[in-house]
Amino acid sequence: MTYDQQTENQQETTSPLSFEEKVIETMIGTALAAVDGLISVNGRFIRDETEVLEKQEQVASGINVEIGKEEVAIDLEVVVLYGKDIPQLFGQVQEIVLQEVSRLTTLTVKEINIRIADVVTQDTFEQMEDLSANQGSNQNQ
Repeated sequence: MTYDQQTENQQETTSPLSFEEKVIETMIGTALAAVDGLISVNGRFIRDETEVLEKQEQVASGINVEIGKEEVAIDLEVVVLYGKDIPQLFGQVQEIVLQEVSRLTTLTVKEINIRIADVVTQDTFEQMEDLSANQGSNQNQ
């Protein structure tokens, strides 16, 4: 068997790299931890703006992806801190998602849709943070 025949046989038996949707969703959720002013994804409040999302359960909540053979479409539902420049935040989220998916996968990002589900004041955020902390301490008892 020649080298060309061996290579051809290897190519026939090698399956393409593929990703489960939850893998892409987790990658995106983890990457979004770097976005200042992003309070939550799908209403799931984080304890403070700098806390890493990957420490939270259901990091992919509020993130939906549709994966084709070579492309991915991404839908995000987020809550932002009142007073933040939403168009700038929108651009930052898009850039981070595009960079991370492109860097970590072989997929081309076809589209990124972001829905701002709510805007939360700092006071409301702090109240939710306190409520979340109290619920967490009650569960540990």
